[in-house]
Amino acid sequence: MHRLVFAMENCIGCRLCQLACSGRHEGRFSPLEARLAVVSRYGRQGLVVEARLCDACGRCVDACPTGALTMGDGVPLLNNDLCDRCGVCAAECPQEVISIKDDGLPRICDHCGGQPVCVAWCPHGALKLEEVSGQ
Repeated sequence: MHRLVFAMENCIGCRLCQLACSGRHEGRFSPLEARLAVVSRYGRQGLVVEARLCDACGRCVDACPTGALTMGDGVPLLNNDLCDRCGVCAAECPQEVISIKDDGLPRICDHCGGQPVCVAWCPHGALKLEEVSGQ
């Protein structure tokens, strides 16, 4: 199993990860349609950058009333045919990275099948896919 890891000290807030994610999954470059979020702000110490990533907690899977979401290799997987477009998964996501498309289906991070484009496109190595042992 794997998990996405964010190294804040390497991030410059460029949001290329969000653009790559939305480009792959939605066919257009829109940070609002990505399955992760980079939030930057200026604090007393300068630029502060945070990332919201799916941590595969499984709350979306547990909350899904139709069984459309299941866990597969440590990430939630969506069966579009079983989804009733209720939005409960998005409401239950503690990271707030599940959003709802115009057609009512949720955007769920699946780590791009083990080859996340967000990691590949990060120019400063702020995102990594790490092996999780013992699970």
